[in-house]
Amino acid sequence: MRDEAAMLAFALKWRHWNGGPDEDIFVEFGITPTEFFHRLRVLLTRDRWNRLDPEILDQLVKVCDERIGAIDIRSVADRDRAKFVSPQHPLSKLSA
Repeated sequence: MRDEAAMLAFALKWRHWNGGPDEDIFVEFGITPTEFFHRLRVLLTRDRWNRLDPEILDQLVKVCDERIGAIDIRSVADRDRAKFVSPQHPLSKLSA
């Protein structure tokens, strides 16, 4: 319960700034941002958190969805860049 409350407090504090810095999430909770936002997303579906103001709940869900998507896209882009950009493409010359 304490971890859930701490996660919610952190998310509420940082909701206007896209959920907070990755480094702060790791230092505070000892997990990756991906894990944090997956866990938070699950917490937000539980009855006790659904008592939040609907607008705030919606903001938090959107932050989770955006961060999970952004993190997943970034890791795929870094890992699989060669699969999607041919060596002849002008963008292939840019550093990652």
